[in-house]
Amino acid sequence: MPMYARCAELAALFFHSFAIRHAVRLCIQARKTEEKGELMLRAMLAGVCLAGAIMASTPARADVTAGGVTFPDTFNVYGKTLHLNGVGVRVFYHLVDGYATALYLPEVARTTEAIESAPNPKVIYSVFLHGASAERMRSEYDTIHTAFCAKETCHPEQEESYKKFLGYLTAADSHATQTIVIDDTGVLLLRNNVRIGNVNDPLFGQALIKSLVGPASPTESYRNAIIGGG
Repeated sequence: MPMYARCAELAALFFHSFAIRHAVRLCIQARKTEEKGELMLRAMLAGVCLAGAIMASTPARADVTAGGVTFPDTFNVYGKTLHLNGVGVRVFYHLVDGYATALYLPEVARTTEAIESAPNPKVIYSVFLHGASAERMRSEYDTIHTAFCAKETCHPEQEESYKKFLGYLTAADSHATQTIVIDDTGVLLLRNNVRIGNVNDPLFGQALIKSLVGPASPTESYRNAIIGGG
């Protein structure tokens, strides 16, 4: 199947999203380019289509506003509708709202155990409320990772996966978004709905969920809000 046809096929599954409509336009342009016999940037288009296939749709109703950001009550990924479980705001120095994070699951769950055992896919969707340097972001993840490994067993393979994940992190502007899609093969990372990397390690995906809703979560209030208990 020609590249433009496969691209359009993927994007058509999610045509209700504005960004996916943009992806379709790119696919149509790719077809015209291919018909003229010019070189097509296949890798770029594949990335556009993959990112489009896992992005959230824009629903008619939004449920939760936190940190000045409104999060939709559903999120479509891989053809499945996930439901908003809760939203937590990470506050630094008791004064500054750093980022807001929403957790989307196949079904709403209200305990740590139920969230961890829920089937995939799961989505961790964050909006930066202030700009953050790459160093600041890595420092935040390092703090969480250290706390997680102090309570759980972190195997060498997971450490390699964590280092790979850190390598994808770059500086983020205020209002930038970060999407982490967790499925049975591992983790897919997007920034502003553009794919920036993946970690093919299912255990690492499980660890990310545990660090979000377990004892290693940055603060108790942040954890409870994501679980949906406050």
